[in-house]
Amino acid sequence: MRIHASHLAVVFVSVAAVATLRADWTGIAATAAIDEGDLGKVVFNSDGSAQIRPTISSTSAKLRLTVSETPSLLMPNPRPDEVGQLVFVMRVRDNGPAARVIATLKRVVVGFFIDRPRTDVAATIDTDQFDSPSDGWITAWANASHHYSSCCWIRNPQTGVREGLDFFDVGYFVEVQLIKNSAEGNPGVLSVAILRDQP
Repeated sequence: MRIHASHLAVVFVSVAAVATLRADWTGIAATAAIDEGDLGKVVFNSDGSAQIRPTISSTSAKLRLTVSETPSLLMPNPRPDEVGQLVFVMRVRDNGPAARVIATLKRVVVGFFIDRPRTDVAATIDTDQFDSPSDGWITAWANASHHYSSCCWIRNPQTGVREGLDFFDVGYFVEVQLIKNSAEGNPGVLSVAILRDQP
């Protein structure tokens, strides 16, 4: 059976369109910038994760990752009711009361065109809101409506779902705070992401 080049082109275009819908944003902890005041507190591991140095009994430290504009963070095609809304997630380790990890997605209004410069919180994940401490990696979601602010999302006017992020005159970054309250704590972060959920 002969396959015509036009058929291959149709298959390639179809596959590329599906891949674009899944081209979300992911930040690996080992690529993060450590807050200047916390440089000696954080260690990057060979698996791409970051954690408080084991020799430190009690402290906190901040990491920041830039969110890059990608096609799937903008208004998707097909419509969001066919592909789902945007969701803020992280892979994290919180082994109990002595550990805590907070990830905050922030929007920075640059102020060139539409407004004065300012920073807004778009979404927050706090491992203290989850009841399952673990020595391994778990997925933590900003899964309740109060985890998302009303400021920063392009929303569907009929359903209210988060269809996209607005990058006009703004940028985004994620700030991750690792908190260790005693020697038993072992907070860590592997990645943070903004995903396109299922419809």
